[in-house]
Amino acid sequence: MNTSKFLMAFATIFLWMTMPAAALDFDLRFDRLAEAVGLLPEASRGPVDEVIRLIRKGENQEALRRLTELNAANPENSSLRVLTAYAMLQLGNALGALEEAGKAHDAPNGNSYKCWFYGKVALLNGKDSLCKRELGHVKQAGDLPDEAKSLENEMKRKKG
Repeated sequence: MNTSKFLMAFATIFLWMTMPAAALDFDLRFDRLAEAVGLLPEASRGPVDEVIRLIRKGENQEALRRLTELNAANPENSSLRVLTAYAMLQLGNALGALEEAGKAHDAPNGNSYKCWFYGKVALLNGKDSLCKRELGHVKQAGDLPDEAKSLENEMKRKKG
């Protein structure tokens, strides 16, 4: 391969890898995070409110900086991990978001939303079997029927 073709291929791959993640097409359900946020110490709740405000304003880099501190103090809070993953997605880091969504999923608190979120991020990362597993959890819980149907349809479109 000559140098110009190599550079063109490299540039294409680089641009593809650094493009914002496809997750930008969904809004975070802050209401579904309230239960685990309520488990945080009182001193962490104000900073979480500020993180949510930053995310809503699109200031995801600053939100992520603050979440780093909150996660260090509360490493097993599922809602903090979902917020972290979402901010990473907004910044185009789908792989980092998958790791954080996995931590949210493994946390001892939370609800079926963390499974839906993990499935969504898994799908965005091409982890179809992981998405299918998490979709099964969401369907079994039965409290997110619209989200489950939407994710199931996304999986079908991706395959088709």
